[in-house]
Amino acid sequence: MLLQKFKAFYNKDGFDYSVGYVDPFGYHHTFIYMMRAFQVSGEPFKTWTYVSKIFTLICGIGVLTDACLSFYHAVDIFDMGLITEAGTYVLMLMYKMMNLIITKVNLSEYVKLMQAMKDDFQYINTKNEKYKKAFFKTQHDTFKACVVTCTFMFVLATSLVLFAIGSLLFYLATHTPGDGTNKPLVFPFWAPGVDYATSPAFECAFTFANIGVMACTYNYTFVLQTNIVWVCQIASKAELICMCIKDLLDGIHPACNEEEKRHYASVINFRMREIISQHQSMNRLIDSYACVYRKCLMFEQFVSSGVICMLAYCSAEKIDAGDVHVVMMVLCVGAIVILYVPCYLCTYMREKITLICDACWDIRFWDAGPNIRPYLILIMQRCLRPLPLQAPGFQEVSVKTFSSKITSAYSLFNMLRQADLDL
Repeated sequence: MLLQKFKAFYNKDGFDYSVGYVDPFGYHHTFIYMMRAFQVSGEPFKTWTYVSKIFTLICGIGVLTDACLSFYHAVDIFDMGLITEAGTYVLMLMYKMMNLIITKVNLSEYVKLMQAMKDDFQYINTKNEKYKKAFFKTQHDTFKACVVTCTFMFVLATSLVLFAIGSLLFYLATHTPGDGTNKPLVFPFWAPGVDYATSPAFECAFTFANIGVMACTYNYTFVLQTNIVWVCQIASKAELICMCIKDLLDGIHPACNEEEKRHYASVINFRMREIISQHQSMNRLIDSYACVYRKCLMFEQFVSSGVICMLAYCSAEKIDAGDVHVVMMVLCVGAIVILYVPCYLCTYMREKITLICDACWDIRFWDAGPNIRPYLILIMQRCLRPLPLQAPGFQEVSVKTFSSKITSAYSLFNMLRQADLDL
């Protein structure tokens, strides 16, 4: 019964877009919930959102402090595995704090996204069945991606917590006094003068680690889901523009007299005005996306190769030593996913925008009149520009960049494995 309800929710059974205006906030349940939780919805903030945000911030600061102390200790004793693990946590938490700061600083850009969603849902209500079908197919795919994101992050966080509890239960079941082993902590904890193997320090660290995992995945769910919705909203707008361009000369024939000529010119001008308005709206949405995510994307690009390489290398070294470091492997896979998802989304957005240029070539533009052609040329030129996500010294964010970074990480990994290092 529960699975059937989830399938109905996931597939939006019973939804009918032909009944009239569809509220975007009611359509994208999970996305709007996260936007309200992080106080970026443009609505009056409810009490629970303050609790959520303060909880996330306190957990972030606390875990970052512990990660920095652990990293300092790892460097002090020069344990390469511990340096890699603690250093990865430091970078992850810096990324989290960066996102929280960017969210606060660029609050107006998030409000623009929400307004753009309202405008698009109002606009599509004025179009015919063909437009609505294409629009809501993209919106449904976006909704499915959001549900998958939330489910995956929940399962990941729960799995890490269960793994920590399982490790402790296994220790309690197999431990004998005097065997020289300590209670296992899944994540590295160190503080001056504190022995985390004894009570109550162990219990505090164990509980705080699990809470920190939930808080970090909660934060990244917001980041990833917002990224997906933003890109898909741009892609959806690009699809609408393509359809409008292809229909620009629909029903237009060579005029037989001046009255028909004026009528056709009026129809073309009206349609072209609509295309230009939607295209400018899409460009503003792209600029807002770049304003929010450019720094995060550059940060990911800057640290990705080194982090993935060292995590893979230290995991391989642990396996050679007869130990399987599950958390480090999860971190390695997570680092690859965090790098891949934005690269894929930006490539997807780039392809959708380029299709606008192709749509301009597919119409009988020679019948459009000399006053329309310059606008088509300007639209094509604008669509062929690079996305405003690139910064000096960095590559364009795309799947090609992901491939380049993974290749670099693999090359460094091979060099370290072949080197005779005693780390």
